[in-house]
Amino acid sequence: MDFLRGLFLKVIFTKFIMKRVCFIEFEGILDSNGNYKLNTQKARTFLKELTNFCNINKIELILISGFHHKVAEAKFNRSFLKSFFKKDKFFYVDDNYLNSKAEVDKALHVENLKKDKEFTDSYFKQVLIQQFLFDNKIKPEEVLLLCNDVWVDGYYTTRFSKVDFAVFEDNLLDRRNLIDRISGLAYFNLNFSSVKILLENFPNVDFGPLNKFVFKKIQEALLKDVDFSSVVKKVSEKQKGDETIVNDKGGDL
Repeated sequence: MDFLRGLFLKVIFTKFIMKRVCFIEFEGILDSNGNYKLNTQKARTFLKELTNFCNINKIELILISGFHHKVAEAKFNRSFLKSFFKKDKFFYVDDNYLNSKAEVDKALHVENLKKDKEFTDSYFKQVLIQQFLFDNKIKPEEVLLLCNDVWVDGYYTTRFSKVDFAVFEDNLLDRRNLIDRISGLAYFNLNFSSVKILLENFPNVDFGPLNKFVFKKIQEALLKDVDFSSVVKKVSEKQKGDETIVNDKGGDL
């Protein structure tokens, strides 16, 4: 009886752990990006309910972006988001982060910005989250990341910050390309109820299908420019050679 009571209490206290921090991505969720067009009215309602819930439950709500600071600040200042986020709760790529990169990586980043001023550095988000956890002594399981790219957000998260994350089902991407849902992951939309349950009681997830998806993409990329014609020719020649040997042996009998 004591064992069952202990097990019950363990389930109660481990399952219903309210998140302490919620990171939500700017581009592709709260800002139009690519083919995604934000429904501003719906987003306002969503953020009103989300910020109210976070205030009541003392959850820190933070807006993050992989945009360079010039783009991020300009977009933020033109948007309705100023009503919901103070500037010190909005983080984006700045010169300190760029200067912390190796020279080769920094040069590549600058070159990408010249080609596309809205270039996003997704890895920055992982660096930011890990530093935030370290500075504030917060455990990964106490954090929720709301994101929209299964690879550079979701897969990166499983490898680096390791916080719980959910992907945005209304703009589900794999490195800017729209994709179908991958089973095993947590999802959300701009109905607050879909996020409320994640903050209160994050579900069990299975990264197996996501890992298979990523591995398959890596395989395809590695084999894309490989010419198998010579391999096929050698296999064919070997098979013909084996058949000749068999026939020769047969003739000797």
